[in-house]
Amino acid sequence: MAGKPFPYRDYLAPGYWPMWLGFGLLKAATRLPVNWSLAIGDKLGWLIYHLVASRRHVACLNIKQAYPDYTEAQRQQLNLACFRSLGMSIFETAYAWYGTDAKLRKICAVEGLHHVEQARENGRGVIILTGHFTTLDIGGRLSGFYLSDYNGVYKKAHNPLFNAMMTHCRARYGNALIENRDVRKVIKGLKQGNPTWFAPDQDFADQDIVFTPFLGGLATTLTATAKMARLTGASVIPFCPVRLDKTRADGVRYKMVFYPPLENF
Repeated sequence: MAGKPFPYRDYLAPGYWPMWLGFGLLKAATRLPVNWSLAIGDKLGWLIYHLVASRRHVACLNIKQAYPDYTEAQRQQLNLACFRSLGMSIFETAYAWYGTDAKLRKICAVEGLHHVEQARENGRGVIILTGHFTTLDIGGRLSGFYLSDYNGVYKKAHNPLFNAMMTHCRARYGNALIENRDVRKVIKGLKQGNPTWFAPDQDFADQDIVFTPFLGGLATTLTATAKMARLTGASVIPFCPVRLDKTRADGVRYKMVFYPPLENF
């Protein structure tokens, strides 16, 4: 979807300058080879792990609850891997927002796309059910190479400049970008047959949620997925944007995986 010009003049106040610097660095990073950026991100994640003790502690508690049989060494290893993935996601977001199609097409492949195509052939909308993975933004950009006219649902960011830049960049790929509160627009798109990217794994406080068993504990999830599927007759297809451990011989580093539709959902 062709986006509108970015309203730069609305965000020239000095308070926004540090964030502008961050955006500039991210855009500059896209000139590097993808593997170089990921290597830098890996080291950045290592640094965050060692410097931000509060977040490291929270992650450790979650891992301990999810994997009670793990040894302390295994928990620390997984915790560090999560932070390294987080560091890489910063550079992946840069590529998603500012990278060129020519560069990104070379590093991705798709698996299970026929599940989406079959659902669309039946004239039904498709809910692309995903989660807030560290590959969220790069997955949204790369999946746009395989999904025509897909809509994306997003949560508004608190910082005005960050929200404006996020929506401006994300609107460049896909069909429409819909704020999560605009349920009518989401439903309209599904009824029109548009695949719709939706991640219900976060608690939005004022929306209908349920607690469900997840990795040995209870986690909140939105009930909106089931309601929208029932109301529109849309198929629900799980989707996972996978970052491969190493670049394949053909240059692929990411795999967009679409799973079979959920039954009786």
